[in-house]
Amino acid sequence: MKRVPSFYLSLIFTFFFITCTKENRNTGLQSNNISELTTVVDTAKIPLNDLGTGTFKTYTGGLYPGGINSPTGIYASDLMTASNAIIPLDTFGKAKATGRILFISLGGSTGGHNMEALKDKTVGNPLTNPKLRVLNCNNGYGSGSLNSIINPNDAYWDHVTEVIKGNKSSYRQVQVIYLETDDSTSTSKWPTRPTKVKNELETALRVFKKKFKNIKIVYVLGRTRTFGNLQIVNKEPNPYYFGWACKWSIEDQINGVPGTKYKGTGAVAPMITWGFYQWADSLPRITDGFFWRSSSTSDGMHATDEGQDTLSSRFQRFLLTDPYASVWYAAH
Repeated sequence: MKRVPSFYLSLIFTFFFITCTKENRNTGLQSNNISELTTVVDTAKIPLNDLGTGTFKTYTGGLYPGGINSPTGIYASDLMTASNAIIPLDTFGKAKATGRILFISLGGSTGGHNMEALKDKTVGNPLTNPKLRVLNCNNGYGSGSLNSIINPNDAYWDHVTEVIKGNKSSYRQVQVIYLETDDSTSTSKWPTRPTKVKNELETALRVFKKKFKNIKIVYVLGRTRTFGNLQIVNKEPNPYYFGWACKWSIEDQINGVPGTKYKGTGAVAPMITWGFYQWADSLPRITDGFFWRSSSTSDGMHATDEGQDTLSSRFQRFLLTDPYASVWYAAH
C-alpha cells in the first residue's frame, strides 16, 4: 500500500477512536447497490490521486480502478481512439477542413468561471489547435445542477442552446464536454451522496449522447475544496464526495455496467474520463504539489482571480500534455 503522508496521519489518528467501527472492508465500488454505512463521521479526507491504493471508509482511492492515476488497458486504447476521432465538423456535423471542434462546458458557476479562464488561454494561443471553438454553457444560481442537466426538457437547456447558436455553432459540432456541477439536494451521508451523484452523472452521459450526436469525450475535474458555512450542496464533505462520484462513474464504464456503454452497437454514452483533478487541502499534494486554501477563494467556494488562473492553468497544462487530450487540444 502506498505510504500515507505524515500530515494526513495526524488527522487519521485524531479520528481513530471514531472510525474503528465494524464495517465490512472492500476494495472499491462493487455494484450500483451500496449499503449505507453506519457512521457519518469522516475519516481524514485525502485527495484521490494521493490516496492511491489506500482507502477512505473502506473504498480504494486513485483516479482509476486499482488505486492508479492513469488510464490503462482497453479503456486507454479506446480513449485514444475517441481522441483521434475528434476532427473539425461543419454545423451539419460533417467532417470539413474549415469546420470547428466544439469544446463546451456544462454545469454551475465554478466550472463556468474555469471555462472562461481556459478560453482566454486557448483562443489565439499558438500551442492550441486553431480549429477549437471553446464555449462556456454553464449557468449559476443552481440552475446548472445535475438535477437540471439530466432533465432534457429543463430550462437550463434553453440557455445551452442560446450560447451555442449565439456563437454560430450547432449541437452537431459538440465533440468534447467539460462537466463540473453537483446534485442540488441536501444529503451529505456516505456513501449515499456520491452514489446518488454517480447515478446522475451516468444519466447525464446518456442525455449528452442523445443531444450531441457527435459527442466523444466528457471530462470531469471534480470540485475544489470549499470553506466556511456555505449551502449544504457546496459545503464539505460534498465537494470531496463529488470526486468519488466521478471516479465511480468512470469505473462503471470501464467495468461495462449497463447504461454506460460507449462503443459498438447499442452505445448509449460518450466516454467519461478525468481532466485535472481539483480537490486538494492546504498542504501540497504528494502527487503533483497542488494545494487549495481559503485564501484562493473569494467566498469559500468561488476562486479569486489568482486562484482561477491557477486552476485554469493546471487544466490547460493537462490538456496540452495528456497523451489523449493533447491529440485534439494541442496544435500539431
